[in-house]
Formats: sequence, C-alpha cells, structure tokens
Amino acid sequence: MRDLAPSAGSPGSPRTAWRLLALIVAVALLYPAWIGHPDTRWATYCLIEVVAVVATWWLSWRRRAPLAWYLLLAGITCNVIADLMYYRETVVVGMGAKAALSDVFYTVAYFPQAAGLVALGRRVGRTTGALLDASIFAIGLAVPVATFYMVPAARAVPFGVEGILLVGLYAFGSILLFALYVHQATSRRGSNPAFLVLGAALLMAAIGDPLWNVHMLGGNPALAELPKLLWYLNRCLPLAAVAHPAITQVWRFEPEAPSSPLPRVRLVALILGSLMPALTLVLASLAEPEHPYWIPIAGGGILLPLLVLVRMDGLLLQLRRQARQLDVLSHYDELTGAPNRRQWKRALATAVAQARLDGRPLTLALLDLDHFKAFNDTHGHHAGDNLLRDAYRTWSARLPTEAVLARYGGEEFALLLPGVAVAEAVTLVEALQPHTPQLQTFSAGVAPCEVSDDLDSALDRADAALYRAKQSGRRRVLVAGD
Repeated sequence: MRDLAPSAGSPGSPRTAWRLLALIVAVALLYPAWIGHPDTRWATYCLIEVVAVVATWWLSWRRRAPLAWYLLLAGITCNVIADLMYYRETVVVGMGAKAALSDVFYTVAYFPQAAGLVALGRRVGRTTGALLDASIFAIGLAVPVATFYMVPAARAVPFGVEGILLVGLYAFGSILLFALYVHQATSRRGSNPAFLVLGAALLMAAIGDPLWNVHMLGGNPALAELPKLLWYLNRCLPLAAVAHPAITQVWRFEPEAPSSPLPRVRLVALILGSLMPALTLVLASLAEPEHPYWIPIAGGGILLPLLVLVRMDGLLLQLRRQARQLDVLSHYDELTGAPNRRQWKRALATAVAQARLDGRPLTLALLDLDHFKAFNDTHGHHAGDNLLRDAYRTWSARLPTEAVLARYGGEEFALLLPGVAVAEAVTLVEALQPHTPQLQTFSAGVAPCEVSDDLDSALDRADAALYRAKQSGRRRVLVAGD
C-alpha cells in the first residue's frame, strides 16, 4: 500500500470529518433521552456500527491505506460482528450470560488491533521514553481494574484457567490497546485531529470493557447500558478519523527525533497513570472491606513510582543531551564543524593570557577564499558549502596541534598560531595554498599579536593585510605593516 497523501480529488475533507464526528456524538448524546426499550436502543447502535464500519472500509480503500490500518480496522470489524452476535444471543435467543460464539470474535478482535497499532507505531520509531510512558499508563489503569474487578471476581466466582484468562483479556485487553496508542504518540501526531479521534475511539473501549465485565460479575445493574454506548463510539469514531485528510500523516513513516519534546498526549497519560493508585485507594476506602483491595493498590503503588523515576531520569538525560547540543551550536559552525567566531575569540583571549605567562610569540591570520561568490554562482550553493567544509578539513590537517582554525564569517577563516613567530606563520599559511580543495585559492593577512596589544587592534591589522592581499591580485599572503 502506498503511504503518500491522497490527491486533491481524494474523498474526505476536514469539514466532512467534523460533520461525521458531530453526527456520531449527537446520536450518543441521545442516550439519556431514549424513551424506548433499551434493547431497541442497542439494536440501533448495532445497525449504525455496521454502516460506519462499511463506510470506514470504503474510505480506507479510496485513500490507499497501509496494511497496518487495515489490521486495526479488521479488529474493529470483529467487534461489530461480535456485537451483532451478542445481541442475537442475549435478546433474540435469550441465552443469558454464557460463553458463546460472540466471545470468540471479541477475543480475536484484540489481536489484529494490537498488530495494527504496533505496525503504526513502527512508522514513528520506538523510544525507551515512549515505552515507559505507555507502561506507566497501562499499569495505572490496571490498578483500579484489578482492585474492583479482578480481585472480587477471583473470590466470588469459581473460575477455571480458561475463565481466568478470558476475564483477564477482557479486563486488560482494551487497556493494552490504548497503551499501544499512547506509545506511538509523538509531538506531531499529538496535534493531528485524526490521530486524536482514533485515540478517543480506543479510550471508549478501554473504559467500556471493564465496566461491562463488572456488570456481568454481579455489579451495579446501571452499568448494563453504559458500556454499549461506549462500544458504539469505539466502532464508529474511526469513520470520522479516516474521513479527515490528516489521517494520511498518521500512515507515513516519520521517525521521532530523540530530542523531541514530550507530547501532550503522553504527558496526560503519564499524569493519569501516576494518579490511579491514589484515586483507587480513595475509592477503596468507600467500598465494603470484604476483599483484599490493598494487594493491587500496593503493587501499583510500588511499581509506578519506580517507572516514573526511570522516566524522569530519561528526561534529565535528554535535557543534558540538549544542553550539550546547544553548547556545541553556540561555539561551533554548523556547516563546517569549525569553531565559530565566538569560540575563536575565546581561544584568542586564552592564548594571549598564556603568552603573557611564558613569553612565547603569538600570531594570527585571516584567510579568505578567492572569488567565492563567483564559485557559488557557477557551481551552486551546495558546491560552495562543500568547498567550505573541505577547506576547513584539509587545512586543519596540515596545521600544528595548538593552532585554532575557525570559520570567522562567510568564506573567511581565522587562524590562531600560539608559539609561532610571524615568519614561520607566513610559511605555514602559504603551505596551505596548494591544498585548497577544488583548485581554488585564498588570500590571507598575517599579524603578530603582542601581549600588550588590544585584541581588536591585532585583528584589524590582520584584516587590513588581507584587504591589501585582495587588492594586490589575490592568491597571496601579506603581513601587517609590510
């Protein structure tokens, strides 16, 4: 499948996507005002889900979606089929709360969705920070689910191994899917409307599935209908996501830079995951003390702070890395890698101070590539950049160890030669002439730097000598005062 953005004639537009989203949400808002039988409302949801998933497949095909998206859509389609089967089993046939064919489809649905989300995540790269963020969020949401669902279920209902596995899958499967979504949230995707709508769809299932299982285990009967509303949103919202042109950006390969800022989606997930043990503890204090609620709360309370500490350490390492990068950018030329003017002047001040102590000579020179503008105009700016880069690399290799060659500006380089007298400095600079890349030449001005001199005056003398070298026909090295 191609990952290119659709052409101007492709289906869908932001306005169409927002209209579909408004329609889907409007139907959901009618939930408390429904005056008919709840089963009729559920049947209506199921029919709308079928229409929405068919339209989603059609738009995905028109947009030439990648395989990863089709895998995700296949899982959502399995859920729609399972909803229809479950409606038939419980309403038409009247089977009640028994394992049936719908459970097979609900179980199978997790796997293509997980595969699709993993494949989409690989398109933005996988960082340790993103993995920790997703883990913190998943474990945080798992704490209340385990506290108020798994622990009471394990004690109140005699499960076999298969039952425990099924309960665990329904309890944590949708949470893990949403964690995979959080894992791939980058700064760019975090502001993508299609990606955010997709996240809302996955969040509906992450909330609805545990609520439904709490109801099935004998919890509050009021929870019987709310999960169906959340399932409806989970199945229909992907239509609004794929209808938005921004969905093609979610399908592209866009690796996130290691120094990218923490996306807001992952920041919110971090906050929610970190707060879950405390919120669960508050809710547990209000519940009947008939179950060992403290076990999952204590486990989450121990594990989450450790993960948060590891994440904070990673953020500090990233901050230090960025500080080093800023330091390099502030002292070195980005194009050539040479010290910039600021760094060279700092080295000059240090060399002058050292010359005052040991009495050694100090010489500086300014080198300027001849006819550089004409070279750029003839060969292009890319060739000009290569000339600057190669000139610095070639000249640096032929200078003494203590010498400091910096890019002073444009095509001009500044050379600092500690412990080198003027005559020797002229010889060193002239020796660089035949090694100038691409058969180019340079002009240079050399000036001694007396320890009693003002640094700017020494630079002015070297600049004046360079000017005379240019005026005298170029390709020569002149000494200040000669």
